[in-house]
Order: sequence, then C-alpha cells, then structure tokens
Amino acid sequence: MKDREFAKGHLLMFIATVFFSFNFIMLKYMMPRWMDGFDATFFRIVGAMLLFWITSFFIRNSAIDKTDRLTIFFSGLLGLFPFMVFFNLALQYSSVIDVSIIMTTPPILVVLISILVDKTKISAMNAFGLFLSIAGAIFLILIGKKGAGTGRDMLGNLFAAISAVAYAYYLFSMRNCSNKYHPVSLLRWVFLAASIGAIPLGIVFLGKAPLLHHPNVDAILILLCIIVFPSFISFLLIPQSIKKIGHQLVSMYQNLIPVLATILAIIFKMDKLYWDQPVAIIIILLGVYISSMAVRKQTAK
Repeated sequence: MKDREFAKGHLLMFIATVFFSFNFIMLKYMMPRWMDGFDATFFRIVGAMLLFWITSFFIRNSAIDKTDRLTIFFSGLLGLFPFMVFFNLALQYSSVIDVSIIMTTPPILVVLISILVDKTKISAMNAFGLFLSIAGAIFLILIGKKGAGTGRDMLGNLFAAISAVAYAYYLFSMRNCSNKYHPVSLLRWVFLAASIGAIPLGIVFLGKAPLLHHPNVDAILILLCIIVFPSFISFLLIPQSIKKIGHQLVSMYQNLIPVLATILAIIFKMDKLYWDQPVAIIIILLGVYISSMAVRKQTAK
C-alpha cells in the first residue's frame, strides 16, 4: 500500500508538471495577441479562486486556525499574486525557454530564505550549490539582452527572476499549512487573498484586452484551459503529492519543467534553442544537485 501511495504521489506531480509546462505555451500564444500579462493574472487568479470556492461547497472543509490566517493571507497577497503577475509579464516579454529555466530556481531560493529568516545554518557545499544556481540565473538574465528581435528580453528575464523569488516566498511561508489543511480549504483562502491584488489589475487593464473586443473561440478555449489545468488542478495536486512523496521529491519536478517546456516550444515553433540556454540550465541544475546532496548528507548525520 505504501509503494502504491508513493507511486501515486509521483504520478500526481508528473501530471501537475505537464500542465505547468503546457501553461508556458498557452500563455505565450495568448500574449500579447489576445491579452497582456496583467489580464492573464486577473483571469488566472480570479478564475482559479472561483473554482476553489465552488469545489469547497462539495467537500468537508478544514477550519483554519487563527494563528495561520495571517500567514495564509500574506502567502496569497505577497507570494502567489506577485508570482503570477511577474511570471505572466516575463512570458509576455521574453522567451518560453528562458523563463522556464529561470523558474527552476525557487527550490534553491527557499533555502536562501530559510537562511535569512530562520537563521538556518548550511554547509559550505550547500552554500556553493546555492551560489552556482543563482549565478546560472543571473548569467541567463544578462545574456537575454543580446537576443534583440528574437523574443528574448533582459527585462522579461528579470521579471522571471522576481517571479521565482515570489514563488519561493510562497513555498516557504506555506510549508507548515500545506500539510495541515485540506488543499481546497487552504487554497480557496490563498487565492482569495491573491485576488485582492488581481481584481484591481482587471479593473484597470481588462477593458483593453483584444479578446474582449474581438472574441475568438480558440482563444477563449485556451484561456479556459489555462484557468482550469495549470491554475487550478496543478495547484490542487501539489499538496497531495507533498503528503505522499515529500517536499524534496516534489521540488525536483521543478527541474523537469524547462525540459518539457523547451520541447513543446520547439514543436509548436514558438522558440528556438540558443547556446547560452543549455549552459545556464546545466549550471542551475548542477547547483540544485550539489545543494540536494549537501542536505542529504546533513540529514544522514
């Protein structure tokens, strides 16, 4: 039974990862043709929030402790919301491959946040892995400006880095709540808090979205897929996967996203591979591997 649950956890996380990978392609197709990064943020957060609240009426919800309410509120408003908005803006201005590579850094950034906030002590090996991953991301951000006219933009890569930091903060702040509450009970409040930031964006920017002025069936269907699969179902699967296989194995799936996103981007002719991108991902993943080995050795001791 334990092996079955372990396998189920891997399957759920793989499905979530596939949805996240397709999310890059779908958003890139939609922006700026049918909407911009601000519109995408409104649709994703508010749409998923409504789905979580509708779903919550059909399950037995967990009561949120008073001590966790502020944590959940700030996780949504200062973590999930900036993660979404800067991620969407990054895809609007930069390439699928660049953004997907930079988004491998949140697990390593969680370690950095724990050092700064919890005063967690790390080994020299772990520190080197941390430095290597961040250096790889900085390398890609700086190189991006050389791809003028190719859809690779330094500003877009910088937005991706900010998004990665926000997502790392979200993962760090939710580390205890994720295991404590039912995913739907928890995420309905997280997305509601994020909506406090997303709704004003909708009020200001949504009226200019080409999709509203020139409705297109294909674009509407793709937008619905963006809301349902990567924005709702994937976020629902992650907490269940964490319970079955643990945080460390779940975070490793983040490294699979740039591989799948790159393959999809090339298949759909949305992007092409440049020499610096494989170099950057090797540097980042090497840093992640070194840090993982350091954590494993420390745990073993």
